[in-house]
Amino acid sequence: MRLDRFIHSKPTIYSRKLDAINFVKRVIYKALFIDKFIQEQRADIMKRNLEAIQRHFTGKKVLEIGCGQGNFLGTLHKDYNCNCYGVDISPEMIAYAQNENPGPRYAVMDSSQLEFEDRAFDFVIFNYVLHHVDDLDGTIREAKRVGKHILIYESCAFATEPLRYLSNLYWKTFDGGNDYKCLADWKRQFDMDVIEEIEGTGLVRYGMCIFRHKAAAARRDISSLTA
Repeated sequence: MRLDRFIHSKPTIYSRKLDAINFVKRVIYKALFIDKFIQEQRADIMKRNLEAIQRHFTGKKVLEIGCGQGNFLGTLHKDYNCNCYGVDISPEMIAYAQNENPGPRYAVMDSSQLEFEDRAFDFVIFNYVLHHVDDLDGTIREAKRVGKHILIYESCAFATEPLRYLSNLYWKTFDGGNDYKCLADWKRQFDMDVIEEIEGTGLVRYGMCIFRHKAAAARRDISSLTA
């Protein structure tokens, strides 16, 4: 079993890992005298992200793939009146989510073999999950099948070498994922229309993107419903 899969199946260990990484980052930022700048940039990103969530998600039916502890789904359910489903490959994470974030429906499920009908959800969400997925092509294909829109959050690598290599080395060492792409790579991977995006700069390697099916595909869907 890969170490990152073990960690991401244990709610307590996973939370401690995140706390440790955030603590080390803050120490480094303070040592470099950029902590204030980083915090201001993150606050601006958070504000823009919350505005995007309110604009697009209120009252919608959503599926989170790799929902983990269910924290994000719990927020969407309570604060934005979303009809929420969460799936994860870890039974331990699903059990934790059911206890700590009740309201959404949860199930253990393989992201590359989703047990939902076509276009069953307004939004499919990947919250810092894609870099851990083994069958990335299959997972994206399934997300595009069951979702009308897709939201991704990712720790984005730098776009150019050698910073791209160094950022991947850092995350693979401390986070254990498969591959960390830049936001432009993810947009090419999904090959969908982009309706909203936020990208961090410098050491804030934040990427958010909301996709929808391309206009031609959407027109075909409408035609099939009215035929």
